[in-house]
Amino acid sequence: MHRRYRKSTLHQPGTRIVHPGAADDAIPEHIVFGAATIPSEPVGDVIASYPSSELARWTLDRSEDVYASVRREPLGRGYTRGHALPDGLGTTKGFGVDGEVAPTSSVVNGLIFPKDTEYLAGDAETSDAHKMYVKTHGNYAPGEQKRRDYDWAAAGVDPNATTFGAVDTAKYDQFEGVAKALNPLKDETMPHYSASIVDARVEAFNATNRDELGKVKNLGLGEEIPDGHVFGAPSRKTIEWDAGKLIKGDYSEEAQLPDADLGKSMKHQGYVYDPSDGSAAALPAGADPSRAFGVPSTRRDLAAIRDKSTRSVADVTNYGDEPSASAIIFPPNGADRGVEEGDYLATYDAEALRALYATTGIEVGTEEAFASAFERAKALDGTPGGCTIGTFQRVRMYDAAAAM
Repeated sequence: MHRRYRKSTLHQPGTRIVHPGAADDAIPEHIVFGAATIPSEPVGDVIASYPSSELARWTLDRSEDVYASVRREPLGRGYTRGHALPDGLGTTKGFGVDGEVAPTSSVVNGLIFPKDTEYLAGDAETSDAHKMYVKTHGNYAPGEQKRRDYDWAAAGVDPNATTFGAVDTAKYDQFEGVAKALNPLKDETMPHYSASIVDARVEAFNATNRDELGKVKNLGLGEEIPDGHVFGAPSRKTIEWDAGKLIKGDYSEEAQLPDADLGKSMKHQGYVYDPSDGSAAALPAGADPSRAFGVPSTRRDLAAIRDKSTRSVADVTNYGDEPSASAIIFPPNGADRGVEEGDYLATYDAEALRALYATTGIEVGTEEAFASAFERAKALDGTPGGCTIGTFQRVRMYDAAAAM
């Protein structure tokens, strides 16, 4: 149903937007909208254009005989131009003119790089051929010096051991060469003059218009200020402690010495036993000189409560069987299932060990193989009553590796 006078753009899905004047007009059912198309060849007929039967192919060949290209070059045969070629040409003998050169003519390769000639006789660096290539092509050997055929023997010079160049025999300091080049006054070999005569106007211009490096421009105003003068009022009029001094402190050497009573009890609180006195009179009857007073942090003396099956969940006492820091950071295998490292070190007899493996579903082999592995594991542990799971498993792995 069309809304005749609706002008908003909130078009409903599937509705047709028409002019308000034609909203209520009836649409004839026999009218088909759109343009009529002319039927064309189907895609299947276009793709399957080549005939599939012998009669259709013969009909196609007869219809194409009118073309000159078909008569001149039939399908499957080459174009025959009527040329009479000699026998063997193109099969046993190639086309073109032979490229052989008469023995008396010159060969370009031999001229550029002669082979087996008298010029190549001798050393690779002293032969006539090498000298010729050095002169014509500049073909120096690796590391070879440029030789100008000087008579070194007449001059008494060995070019292989002589260092050429001038030797500086001056006695002054050889350092600060760049500084002396930029500032000749630093060079001790240069003559020193007491004064440098320049134009006074140039110096006055430089003093008022050029900036000196690291200095304030002199404008000719104010009083003479010495070098190193700092402007402004000091932020601290007296010596005050800052945060660094508060952290580090200001202790004397005596205050930094360790306390005399460090780790010692300097007062007697009525105890009869004095461990500092080594005399027998100070020890009560049956007293142990090495006795440590107080309650230990690890209660290994309470063996009756160390059984975890009878321990309360609210018991925070350490009985010496707690895991170490290494075991907490790197838990052993099976720790997520409640298996501790001590379970692998517990001793099992043959029946308990077989029952344990049967519960886990691991095959241990025949009775003979199990008994042999158990006896060897028991011998390795040195316990006559049984062996540990770790030793028994290592023996089984060794047998499995030997059987492969």
